[in-house]
Amino acid sequence: MTLRLTRRGILAAGTATLFTPAILRAQEDSIAVGSLTPNTGGGGPFGPNITASHKRVADAVNASGGILGRQIRVYQENSETNPETAVRAADKLINVNGVSAILGTWSSSVTLGVMPKCQAAGVVQMCTSSSSDIPVADEKGLVFNFQPLSPIWGRAIGNLVKARGIENYGLMALNNDFTRSMMDGFIEIVGTDALLIEPFYYNAQQSSYRSEVTQLIANNPQAVFIPSYVTDFTAVYKELFRQGYEGTVITTSLSTGTQFKDAVGNASEGIIHGFPVPAINSSAYKEYLGEAGLEDTGSVQHPFGTAGRDQMTTLLLAMEKAGATDGQSVAKAVWDVTTGEGKTVVYNLADGLAALRAGEEINYSGASGSIEFDEEGMVLGRDFQLSEIKDGQDVVIERLEF
Repeated sequence: MTLRLTRRGILAAGTATLFTPAILRAQEDSIAVGSLTPNTGGGGPFGPNITASHKRVADAVNASGGILGRQIRVYQENSETNPETAVRAADKLINVNGVSAILGTWSSSVTLGVMPKCQAAGVVQMCTSSSSDIPVADEKGLVFNFQPLSPIWGRAIGNLVKARGIENYGLMALNNDFTRSMMDGFIEIVGTDALLIEPFYYNAQQSSYRSEVTQLIANNPQAVFIPSYVTDFTAVYKELFRQGYEGTVITTSLSTGTQFKDAVGNASEGIIHGFPVPAINSSAYKEYLGEAGLEDTGSVQHPFGTAGRDQMTTLLLAMEKAGATDGQSVAKAVWDVTTGEGKTVVYNLADGLAALRAGEEINYSGASGSIEFDEEGMVLGRDFQLSEIKDGQDVVIERLEF
């Protein structure tokens, strides 16, 4: 039988570091940090906000003297929401730029794709990905996920739509780690008896989804649940509309942003969608709005941009706490500044650094929500919001904390 140590056990065992020549060169000067974000592809609507957040935090700390007496240099790469592209980019970040951490990976396939390189080099990863495979693949305790795992998404959406009295469903999903495990969580809540067909999966970038949609609605389900990304969901939804489906369409909010609404126009009316959201009344969230030049509208803005702010802030606070930049030391210190016994609550990097330098133990509370991790580095809690598209706008139906 193979025993798998917990992350805390791995980190407590020692702080030995893999020093490649590139990392040694970087440590002679600035602290190199990789920003690997989905600036195009399925995550294209969200990547630029994550990138901007990483840079804003780094620029602010550099202007005040840096971390450990050194400046932060952010190396930015576009993952294109594509694992192959991301692996090449991660190789460059690690072996050419000598980064101590890679932040910002969004899709689960990208996070999992670059993980072997990060694990081998002892590089910390911070992501907003939801596949249940992520903690399993993290053998060195170096991954911190600022997004709930997708079974939690599925259970949350299932609970919220079940409360609306929907009795039967057709289910199909994009064939990837993120959506498969989300489907499992959804089914766990609504029950197999509520399914009119066997759930099935489709591949992205097909020329047509006619046969899949025909199969999905063959028994005229009261609702269909289609977890996916915006590009494929747009094509699937157009086919649903062409085939005259009149039931309730349920998906993730990742699929229904401006790009989708522009593509389908008034046909988007009535779609229900949900996803984890920041705690919009928190101090850190309100600070983020000011930093990003946004007015407080009382609604969710930049959910992934807020996570980008929290990733860079957490990383730099952990480096300051550890007094080091190697992966194992930083990973151990992440718990100290987020999930430990710190009594001083801070909402931004400047206050956190001031408290650490004054000898205080801190607890960073983030713009994306509570920044506390379980034993496997997965964030413990996020608010969850269910919305309905009405007159082209997202109207919140219900919000809950899980």
